[in-house]
Amino acid sequence: MHSLAVHRSPLAVDARRPTANGQRRTRLFRFAALVVLLVSACKRQQPLSPNLNVENKVAMRTVSLYYESPDLLLAPEKRNLPLPENPAGALDVVMRELLKGPMNAAVPRLLPADTIVRGAYLLPDGTAFVDLGGPTLTQGWATGSHQELMALYSVVQTVTANFPEAKRVRVLVNGEPGETLGGHVSLTRALTPVPSMVVR
Repeated sequence: MHSLAVHRSPLAVDARRPTANGQRRTRLFRFAALVVLLVSACKRQQPLSPNLNVENKVAMRTVSLYYESPDLLLAPEKRNLPLPENPAGALDVVMRELLKGPMNAAVPRLLPADTIVRGAYLLPDGTAFVDLGGPTLTQGWATGSHQELMALYSVVQTVTANFPEAKRVRVLVNGEPGETLGGHVSLTRALTPVPSMVVR
């Protein structure tokens, strides 16, 4: 029994092998799909606001910064600052302003001149954290008990007076819960305002 050989014509096309036109159409389809995806992604992406002040609702607001008065109590000094509406963002700005010192040169600076605010934030439970740093606080602040007490409570009073959400303040040193700033007042717990230390 003889098997019949099937001879393909040179012009026959293998159905399993894509033609040049088919390959071109596939590439065009994939490219078009990619363009559609990119366009859709661009439409979904919200453009960034060119004005962050508008985005954060920054406005001039009056704050009270507390410094030592001649009668050895804390007294408020009013200043107008551009602050964001969000207390978490405003807290850091207010703390940096406090460290600039009083406008009246006759009023003593409470914290060392090289003190910096490394960060300040507010937790939902009403605890505010103020992280201080700088060479003097890092190496050990040699100061008396009165100045250390007034320095710490100037921070506490400034935070709680300007941010009603803050009920207590925890002061950190270089990001760590240090024991004390100058050897007299414990920082192992959060501090609350002491009304008797404020001018009435």
